[in-house]
Amino acid sequence: MDRRTEAALAGPLETNGSLPLRVAVYSRITEAIRNGSLPVASLLPSESELGTAMGVSRTVVREALMLLEEDRFVRSRRGIGRFVADRMPHLGLQKIRPIEELLSETGPPAQVRRTQAALQSASPAFTADAIGIRTDEASWFIESVVTREGAPIALIQEHLPGDRLGQLGEAAVAAVSQDAGRSALAALISVLGPTFGPGETDITLGVPGATRGKLLGLPAGSPVLILTQTLDHDGRPFYLSKALINSDFVQLAISHAAQS
Repeated sequence: MDRRTEAALAGPLETNGSLPLRVAVYSRITEAIRNGSLPVASLLPSESELGTAMGVSRTVVREALMLLEEDRFVRSRRGIGRFVADRMPHLGLQKIRPIEELLSETGPPAQVRRTQAALQSASPAFTADAIGIRTDEASWFIESVVTREGAPIALIQEHLPGDRLGQLGEAAVAAVSQDAGRSALAALISVLGPTFGPGETDITLGVPGATRGKLLGLPAGSPVLILTQTLDHDGRPFYLSKALINSDFVQLAISHAAQS
């Protein structure tokens, strides 16, 4: 690892208890990519080197790198290593609906079970960009398991800007923080109506890793379908979600309307 890269990555990670270490590592690496300390298409340091620089285990580094690959900041070459992507990620256009509504179309009704709802004091760069805030601004993180007939079929992680959600009123905040039986998007729509849009989505294949795999009842390396979605409100970015879907239980059909 050269001195510039080491200087950009080294040092204690800032966490406040609600921000997982893997997300803090993700943020440190994306910041190094954005400021050029890790140049486009360059080879990343090894997992061991990254772990030593940031003072975390290889397991934490591995989960952060998995997230970076999902979000297309990093790509792998078998037998060589991981590289910074040639271009920064871009999301494609698609209509957005609450995850439980989407998954209920493919079989029996889906239920949502909330696992986390936290107002975080800082936000990873990719999350902040997607919901239109700075990295030092607060954002809501909501995680839910989606089940069908008692079996987990998906895991969804949702992000919303803290201050702007508060400006929508106490009912909107309560819907996000307390409505444990619906996704945050479905809860907001129930309070505010269908006032969100337009939306974007990116559909990829990936693996859950150990932490998310445990919630889904899947081995860390099992293939999953990943839906990364963003949504505007009042003409500004407002909502980001990432849904990991167990493709053994769910099959999605995606249709596109003709453009006028």
